[in-house]
Amino acid sequence: MATKRVPPTPIAGDATIADMVELLDKPVEFVRRVLEKLERCKRAHGDAQVRVGVRGRAEAPNYLIEYVREDSKTRERVTYQDAAYSGSTHRELAPHHIEEARNWSPEEMNITAVSALIGRLRNPRAPSSRFSDED
Repeated sequence: MATKRVPPTPIAGDATIADMVELLDKPVEFVRRVLEKLERCKRAHGDAQVRVGVRGRAEAPNYLIEYVREDSKTRERVTYQDAAYSGSTHRELAPHHIEEARNWSPEEMNITAVSALIGRLRNPRAPSSRFSDED
């Protein structure tokens, strides 16, 4: 009987970076590097969002940077993949990783959400809601 190797921490099939922050090896550094890739994509394409890989290590998940454009004829929003990156090295992965849809969470985070997340990580005691100052 073959024994299947179990990853140290399974990643939820619909996880986002925000869901996984407690599991990351270096959360601030990881999110900062992802944000760099998002900013580059936004400069190139006017939009950027990220999905996490759900088949790797939760401590340093791979991630996929995408952008959304509206089709000028149909007015439908179409998602395009920009590039996939290794979560541990932040180097670009080969294109075949992108095409394997089951590698990626269906849930994405846009660049604004990732910016807010790194703000919370860098300053965890800042009020996170408009109601928090009511005592």
